[in-house]
Amino acid sequence: MDTWSRAMLKTRAKEVLKQHYWMIFLACFIAGLLGGSGTGSSSGFSGSGGSNGSGGSLRPPSSESFQAILGILAIVGIFVLLAILIGIAFSTFVSNVVQVGLCRFLMETRQGNVNLGLLFWAFKKDRYMKVVKTMFLYRLYIFLWSLLLIIPGIIKSYEYYYVPYILAENPDIEPRRIFDLSQMMTAGEKWAIFVLGLSFWGWIFLGILACCIGTIFVTPYIKATNAELYGFVRERSMGQGIAGSSELQGFDFS
Repeated sequence: MDTWSRAMLKTRAKEVLKQHYWMIFLACFIAGLLGGSGTGSSSGFSGSGGSNGSGGSLRPPSSESFQAILGILAIVGIFVLLAILIGIAFSTFVSNVVQVGLCRFLMETRQGNVNLGLLFWAFKKDRYMKVVKTMFLYRLYIFLWSLLLIIPGIIKSYEYYYVPYILAENPDIEPRRIFDLSQMMTAGEKWAIFVLGLSFWGWIFLGILACCIGTIFVTPYIKATNAELYGFVRERSMGQGIAGSSELQGFDFS
């Protein structure tokens, strides 16, 4: 079979979830905590100009007041910049690496090897910097394409859809080859992958109605389905000669 269907993938995902739902839930929850590193800060200040002199005329702020305002803005700017840099660093060196580990966990779990420690699989010394480098390029490329308006960035995000999974299977592949493999594996199916994602919006909406907490219970279903998608596509790609067993080595080892 050269094509997949949403129904097929979801049926396979449900079979895995019947056996391992709570472990997958826990893995997704932990990965979400480590990957949800959005930082934000809010600050505000207010100033009031006094009215002095006859007729209550307003006077412009003195040079000292103006310098004080500039100083406050500079401090706020520095803190915002630091928050952004910390967020980028955390995403690069922690969140992205955990994402690859989650892919590894999901792929091994569907084969019966349920090991929560696989979330941190990519932190091993001989893998870590390879994963960091490739995932950084993955995020960077999508960001740069997004600067050309939103649509090119969305298209590239689907072209590179399998990059974290390929990394989770074999981090020794050169980054350029990983991107090429993902592009070939998504050829002609980017729209189908997009629609697959849309098909979960009913569940997500119900989760939002449940005080937004329900969405965390839907996540394992989405992740398990995506893992089934990659599992199908990798087998097809190997059958078509797009990649060999030396590149896509499988998930039957840790």
